[in-house]
Amino acid sequence: MADTAQLSDEEKEAIRASWEIIYENKKQNGLAFFRRLFTEVPEAKALFKNLLGLEDMDKMLKNPRLKAHGARLMSSLNSLIEYLDDWDILAQVLSDLGRSHAKNKVPTKYFEELEPVLIWFVKTKSGKAYSDFVEASWIKVWNAMYPHIVQGIKEGSKPAKTRKIKKK
Repeated sequence: MADTAQLSDEEKEAIRASWEIIYENKKQNGLAFFRRLFTEVPEAKALFKNLLGLEDMDKMLKNPRLKAHGARLMSSLNSLIEYLDDWDILAQVLSDLGRSHAKNKVPTKYFEELEPVLIWFVKTKSGKAYSDFVEASWIKVWNAMYPHIVQGIKEGSKPAKTRKIKKK
């Protein structure tokens, strides 16, 4: 699997600089991410049981559990950015992220559909820090991270092995 060691120092700095701007408005931007996700991938709403029956986007975005999930999303992304120079930790965090989503029965297909949402997010929320180079850097880091998330989902979806105890 690819790793962030394949990112140049300039690419890592571009990611960090754009993220710094995005993270300044973490509450608002966490919800903006979900607004875009639900617009681009409407069936993703079904993964959030607390949103069942809500069709109005503004009502969805006022839901306290979705607000909390938006905050967790932003904190998780912030952690991932912090570990760009420590691939061993980053790979484990990504795998754990996948396993936690597997517990909630989130199929890998939803992570496949995140790249365009993520790129829109960076493009629209990083202000003057955005450039084609920034976008290319984010695509590159997503392509390094994505396989570890998927692997975590696959590992987390396997039934737990039970040990047989031998009777004496």
